[in-house]
Amino acid sequence: MEEQRLMITHPSRRKILLLAALCLSAAPSAARETPPESYRSRESPLPPPIEIPAPASRPADLPDRPLTAGEAVEIALRHHANVAAARAGVAGAEARLRQAEAPLKITVGTSAGHTHAERVITEGGSGGGLGTSIGGSTVSASGSQASATIRRLLFDSRHTRDLVRQAEATERGAAENVTRAEYDLALLVKLAYYTYLQNTRLVAVQESNLRNRQEQSGQAEARLKEGVGIPLDVVRGKTAIADATLNLTVARNNAANARVSLALLMGIDPRTPIAVGEGGEPEIAADDLDKLVETALGQRPEVSQARRSVEAAQHGLNAAKSTNAPNVSATLGLSSRSADFPPVSTTASLGAVVTWTPFDGGVAQARRAEAQASIEATEAQLTNARQAVVAGVTQAYLNLHTAEQRVTTAEAGIANAEESLRLARGRYDAGFGTFLDVLDAQASLVTARTSHVNAQAAVAQARASLAHALGMPVR
Repeated sequence: MEEQRLMITHPSRRKILLLAALCLSAAPSAARETPPESYRSRESPLPPPIEIPAPASRPADLPDRPLTAGEAVEIALRHHANVAAARAGVAGAEARLRQAEAPLKITVGTSAGHTHAERVITEGGSGGGLGTSIGGSTVSASGSQASATIRRLLFDSRHTRDLVRQAEATERGAAENVTRAEYDLALLVKLAYYTYLQNTRLVAVQESNLRNRQEQSGQAEARLKEGVGIPLDVVRGKTAIADATLNLTVARNNAANARVSLALLMGIDPRTPIAVGEGGEPEIAADDLDKLVETALGQRPEVSQARRSVEAAQHGLNAAKSTNAPNVSATLGLSSRSADFPPVSTTASLGAVVTWTPFDGGVAQARRAEAQASIEATEAQLTNARQAVVAGVTQAYLNLHTAEQRVTTAEAGIANAEESLRLARGRYDAGFGTFLDVLDAQASLVTARTSHVNAQAAVAQARASLAHALGMPVR
């Protein structure tokens, strides 16, 4: 009785009890003994989940079972357009390298031709020469020629070789870009994977919440039927069920959208049904931040790609310095000319070609200035890349440790919320508590379970982000 008096003296609860007393006093005694039909306990029908029609075909490499995060990454690397575009960039860089190497190799050029001409003689005239016949009105002539030239570069102050080294560095940078595209895609896929897993777990939380709300509403109806409850509690129970139903619908929609996002990043039809497993990311030893930073600077493809760009720019500067240097090539020529085809009269020639432009109007100087500016720009990009790596590792380090602490806190929160709900329901059954206490305790339990799911997802995503920041292999 002492506890009941304390509850009544609470201002908000006193108002609730006064309102309930007024409702009971205004209602007929029969209504107080038998609750209306609308208050009787029955399970509310759930809205069915919205199903996305599956596409006509399913990728052959997509298994008919829940995916792991690694499998999702492998599928994305095979299907996503970003990786294909990066690989095409490597093919283009290889082609440019072959173009740069071509002047260092022997080149062969050939030509052949045959001509036939006729001249009309209007009156008289005479003709002569090779293949000439006078029929009184026309003169015809014909001839054939063929030639072949072999050329080999002998000296150009290493200009061509510097261009080849520049193209080689660019090709290696393109290969690093493929690795970078794979790393970035793998991270995005894993983040989307764990977001989808997070949302499917939240659906389960809301389903459990709805079942609990239905049980609590039935508890309020039973107490009203026994004459110890109030109609207001039944109304609150129905309202809680409606809210829980809406939250479940929203959770299902979030999970469906997360599935579409994951499929899109995997490079498959976004309508494809996908199920994910309950696994997580492997643990990473993340105690020594300095060691993590050192590892990342040695492994991250962005840093390697920036180094290749600096290397290419330096070779470009060397090539620019020899833009107008003397160029010496050896040539061997064969030519034939006669009236018949193929021609039979052959002439051979051997020579050297020297090309030098000592005064080029400032072209060489401008190219050197451009190359020097390119070096400065690529060195700045390398500095930015290193700083971005250090920042990425540091942030991933902080996020991982924070997420792990959140999991521990959330687990304790679930235990406390479950115990609070058990006590609130027991007190309500015994008549020492209010239905609002039960509703509040259930809401706290949902919050605790949601926080736990979010913390678990944050740990998995933080581990994936740290692996990406370190440049760990994605395969």
